[in-house]
Amino acid sequence: MAEQHHMRQFLLFVFTLLIPFFALWTIASAPIALPAIGIVGMLLTNWFPDVVNALYASGSEAILMTEFGENAGQLIPLSQAEYRLGFEINTRILSYSLPFYTALHFATEKKTYLADYLWGALILYVLFVFGLVCLCLKELMINVGAPFFNQPESFVPYAEVIAIAYQFSVLIVPTLAPAVLWIWQSKDSQLLQGVFVKTVDS
Repeated sequence: MAEQHHMRQFLLFVFTLLIPFFALWTIASAPIALPAIGIVGMLLTNWFPDVVNALYASGSEAILMTEFGENAGQLIPLSQAEYRLGFEINTRILSYSLPFYTALHFATEKKTYLADYLWGALILYVLFVFGLVCLCLKELMINVGAPFFNQPESFVPYAEVIAIAYQFSVLIVPTLAPAVLWIWQSKDSQLLQGVFVKTVDS
């Protein structure tokens, strides 16, 4: 009964913390994304100089600008176009792992909070950067197509690799990674010790 009480208390605390942390994330999602957009922008412009012009921030969105124009749904050389073709990328579908992890972390009784939290947030941010790369590659694969894959001097991953990395980064990592980090960092907590002992005894 004690373990059930601790679990109910923990879940109530998590749901209570989710509200302010997600509210704060909604307000701060643009500055949170800014360093990742800068890092990924430098990476992509050097990796695909003939295809990617820039990646810049517009609020919490990232705008991926290419070296092409567009006319009637067809890619055309930039010299023949009236505007540069770009794609909007929603960074929030990646960064929501941070408030989720924050609620889990601070709802758990620990001896040290800050050091573990900073390490966990850093790991999630690295995964956020990787996920943003995958989102950009997916946009280039779908919307640029052959000119993206046929770059003679750049290594371009196979379409299947990009698709799997995209699905992994968007569907699995933002929800699973915070939970895995929390379990790993909280394995010695009274809450998880009670769960593990009960599982072993069963």
